[in-house]
Amino acid sequence: MTVRRVASILVCLVVSVSAAVAQPKKDAPAPAPAPAGSDSAGSAEPAPAEEAPPVDMDGKDENPDGPRGITAETKVEVVVPVKQVQSGYPIEEALRPITLPANMAEVAIIPNAQFDAPGIGYVGSTALRARYGITREIQLGLTYVLGGIYNDPKTAADKNGFHPGKALGLDVTVLLRDWVGVSVGVPVWIYRPVRGGAPAIGLTLGAPMKFKLTEKLALGGLDDLLAIKLTKFAPTFEHEYLNAVRAQGDDINTPASRGFFRISAYGIYQRSPKFALIGRFGITLEDFTATATQSDRGGGSVTHLRGGFEYTLRKSVDLGFSLGFTDLSELGSFGPAGLLAFRI
Repeated sequence: MTVRRVASILVCLVVSVSAAVAQPKKDAPAPAPAPAGSDSAGSAEPAPAEEAPPVDMDGKDENPDGPRGITAETKVEVVVPVKQVQSGYPIEEALRPITLPANMAEVAIIPNAQFDAPGIGYVGSTALRARYGITREIQLGLTYVLGGIYNDPKTAADKNGFHPGKALGLDVTVLLRDWVGVSVGVPVWIYRPVRGGAPAIGLTLGAPMKFKLTEKLALGGLDDLLAIKLTKFAPTFEHEYLNAVRAQGDDINTPASRGFFRISAYGIYQRSPKFALIGRFGITLEDFTATATQSDRGGGSVTHLRGGFEYTLRKSVDLGFSLGFTDLSELGSFGPAGLLAFRI
């Protein structure tokens, strides 16, 4: 009787525990019923949880400087343009150096004229100018007056004629900086003086300057700063008739000018690579005085002004033309000048 009662109690206890374990929890949501005909009926998985809405629905907290899409920093490289270095001899007159490059030679023919030189009439002369670049900094020059048209002061006849040139000279230009140099020359007028002695010999000094302001504009000057008489008179390559007049004055024992001091300047406007406008201006103190003297040497201030152009026909050929006054106080000193240059 006792054994039967204990067995009944155990059976009831087991059934109660089994029922408690099989009963679903009250807090857990019931699984959604599977659709009809689905193979997963009775074994459906719970539905995924919905995403929470964004915190900033209206975009008020958006950072316009923040990265968009890609958070990695983008490396930006700054490319500096490389300045083009021009090689060779420039075709533009405004960009050319004061001296020729090494082993380059140039030969130029330079004619000039005055329609009515004071007290003389029409005069003209033509010079031959050669330059050679020994190095980039050192240039050797040679100038020779081919001839001139004027009335010879040694003859009584008042008639213009052609006279072979007698003036020649050597000069050396040394480049100190890209924009300035120094030049020294020795001009000689070869003739037989009536009173004997050496021919006319002079000494010329210059400080050629050239400032390349832009690719189209350059300023310079002081090419012929000083001329000094060493014997007889200081010869000139510009006006052959002046050499003849001064030589005639020396024959009759007339004192000649001791030389001159000149402040000169020029400007170049490069209108195109082949075409340049050039203007020149200068003040010369003849006999180193600003006012005319009572002596036979003359002297005084002389102002010259000239303007023209230069056209490069080819890379090695230049053609130039200008008009101007040798002396602004004398209208008769007006006249043309030309240039024809070849480089090899």
